[in-house]
Amino acid sequence: MKDFGIVVFGHSRPLMLGDTLESLKRQDALQFVDLWVDGYQGVVELRNKVELTHKIADSYPISIRRYHRGQLGFRKLILLAMQSAVENYKHILFLEDDCFPTRNAVTLFREELEKMESDEGIFSVYGHPFLMAEDGGSCTRFQGWGWATTGEKLAPYVDEMISLYSRTEQDYLDFVDNTLTEELVAILDVTPPRQPSYTLRAFFAWDETLAMLTARDGKKHKLTKERVIYNCGIGADASRFAGEETFFKPPFNIVLPQDVWNYF
Repeated sequence: MKDFGIVVFGHSRPLMLGDTLESLKRQDALQFVDLWVDGYQGVVELRNKVELTHKIADSYPISIRRYHRGQLGFRKLILLAMQSAVENYKHILFLEDDCFPTRNAVTLFREELEKMESDEGIFSVYGHPFLMAEDGGSCTRFQGWGWATTGEKLAPYVDEMISLYSRTEQDYLDFVDNTLTEELVAILDVTPPRQPSYTLRAFFAWDETLAMLTARDGKKHKLTKERVIYNCGIGADASRFAGEETFFKPPFNIVLPQDVWNYF
């Protein structure tokens, strides 16, 4: 088992992935990168983007490349990546292609992981702040935009999430109904208008599910001592966030993709 790994996800946003890998290169961190790229499975509209993603990734001397031909979907991809990560790394940093790391990101994440490793009350460290509900430097709601944890802390949740994802949607929603008490909702729904309970009651999403499971077990999530991740998943290539002004404000705090190097 390696001491540290950076699990990076890419697919159809090659320029964003390129910025993230370039930042990691400038931090001498490419040696830790374990890259997961979903496939296009014959979908013509995706082929050029995915192949460009491969081309950009191949231009960096990263440690591991896991390219897929089939289109697994992001939820299955991240669950598989988590399952692999807990088997291979003691400390793990997860970065999606739109989670741009600053020049201090890897160093500060590794420092925080050392500090929280033996703290049973802390599950994860995250670098993209809500700028709200972070009392004392921690939050009761999980944040999946640039986060890190240990393999030991993550392992039991990976197994449970895979089990939940394997259920029918109705069975999953029944589990949520039985788990999501009023007390738990109060713990989770601290970042309006971005509230986990809205999604939890609609369908399986890995990050909201992980937020629920860790909150159920009384775990908190520690913010890095300075902001080290800038989510730039907004605009034309974004899956969910268009350019509305609200997404640039708390609790989203997204930045434009063309501006990320202003924050490096």
